[in-house]
Amino acid sequence: MKTVIITGANSGLGYETAKKIAKDKEYRVILACRNKDKANEAKEEIIKETDNHNIIPMIVDISSLHSVRSFVEEFKKLDLKLDVLVCNAGISPMISGTTDEGFELVFATNYLGHFLLTNLLLPFMSKDARIINITSDMHNPPGGIEWKGVEYLAHPPADDRKKYSYSKLCNIYLTYELDERLKKLGSKITVNAFNPGMMKTNFSAAPRNAAQVAFVKMTMPDRVGDLNKSSTALAEIVTNNEFSDITGKYFDRSVKIKNSSELSYNKENRLELWNKSVEWTNLKNDETINGLLD
Repeated sequence: MKTVIITGANSGLGYETAKKIAKDKEYRVILACRNKDKANEAKEEIIKETDNHNIIPMIVDISSLHSVRSFVEEFKKLDLKLDVLVCNAGISPMISGTTDEGFELVFATNYLGHFLLTNLLLPFMSKDARIINITSDMHNPPGGIEWKGVEYLAHPPADDRKKYSYSKLCNIYLTYELDERLKKLGSKITVNAFNPGMMKTNFSAAPRNAAQVAFVKMTMPDRVGDLNKSSTALAEIVTNNEFSDITGKYFDRSVKIKNSSELSYNKENRLELWNKSVEWTNLKNDETINGLLD
């Protein structure tokens, strides 16, 4: 039986993807969620719809590095090999604040917590494991963004409206940098980014009411996503053997690969982000795959 962890799996894309994966009883799905009650509700609904009883709710607040480390310790107690990690949990730019560890909340939730989670779980992954980072085409918003340095991303001014875009750009940088490092080590673990498109979900940065949705569909049809289609595609990337050796790619609202933004391929930026993330998370060589941090 294969084991899948999906963060933010109690609603939206994470929940729908978990449900689709669970239809195959060869998969054990761990719902990594911040709210215990919502996680348990999601578990019961998935079991009811799929008759797959191998659904495990686990609690983690991705914005908290302490919580991420605690989650990994709890996962280790299960004595399981991890076959798939879907880094999905995220919050919209409408939410503001600073974590107890001093990082801007959107940056910490959408990117930094997943950076630490991924690195800590790598030693427990199967040889052909798959990592999928959920990003957004808003990593390249209308009008674009410019790289202002990692310190700015982690501690931006309160009125910066592009912090969501920066966090999703960081997810792509993580995808490309981790992929390259794993390849150098001869690892068969794959790392890809997936853009579900702008959708009406309870954590999305997408428009909420019908008029807003209609406006976006009319003015930016290439950015709109469909929850059912995107979750179906994501589940396919997770489970289908066709994708077992595809790595370092950006999937756009489907199983189709496309190029991400020009800025997302800047190697200096992604290395700056990687090195600072290692420092901020206090990640040590013996906590992840040997040689990965060299």
